Amino acid sequence: MSFHVIASTGRTATTFLARALDSLSGVAACHEGYRGSDKDSEPLLPLVNLENRQAYLSAEAAERVVSAKRSPTVIAEKMAQAGCETLVDVAYYNPTIADALLKAHPEMRMVAIIRELEPFVRSSTAMSGEDLLPVGWPDPGKQLSPRERFIEMGRIRPAKGTPEDAAWNDWSAIKRNIWLWRETNDLLLKARSAFGARVLVLPFEELKAGPEAYLARIARHFGIDAAGIPAAIAGAENHKNRKSTGYQIGPMAEWTDDEKTYAREAQEMIGMMI
Repeated sequence: MSFHVIASTGRTATTFLARALDSLSGVAACHEGYRGSDKDSEPLLPLVNLENRQAYLSAEAAERVVSAKRSPTVIAEKMAQAGCETLVDVAYYNPTIADALLKAHPEMRMVAIIRELEPFVRSSTAMSGEDLLPVGWPDPGKQLSPRERFIEMGRIRPAKGTPEDAAWNDWSAIKRNIWLWRETNDLLLKARSAFGARVLVLPFEELKAGPEAYLARIARHFGIDAAGIPAAIAGAENHKNRKSTGYQIGPMAEWTDDEKTYAREAQEMIGMMI
């Protein structure tokens, strides 16, 4: 019996991946706590939402979250409930608790999915209208729905007293989401640096190029039988989250000089770590 996680930059088809993995023999895969991304049922795993920001700001808080909601005892109970041999947790909040998870579960492996900066920023938020898939920071002046306000409460932001925090109120949505991209990927790559081969880093762009090979790499990393992957992909194709508002942020060529400079600095930082 084994427990593994997928963590990502965000907007990386994690709903599709969870659904596909969940259909493989002996596997129960959750998308942010819900089995196979089925939000119409009770979550299999305890939800980690509001704790996300606290876990980012404090290693001790991350350890408390894992102890309470992802401990070996909790995972064993949930695997027995699901009747599975392998449990996979696919979640956007996993980067902030990655270090604590990998320490608490010595046999656990993680897949870290990184998306390129420009498409992530463009897809991360809706500048107007309700964002039903709010991964990133909205425009500072936008009127938020109750759902958007709730999700914002757990989204990571700069720690108090840092230069980024001092500048935060003056930043555009683009600049805030460049920061979000950089910090999330920094967490993923630091986990790979600390835990070596237990963490597999995959570019999101390779999923679009070849979903079967991509899912097979994830299965091999987790020690899962990959025989059912073609059928799993076919069954999951209709469960990709598509942003109903479309991309409301233009390409990088249209960003301000300050935003472009900040983006290039973030790309250089993450590129050197990869």
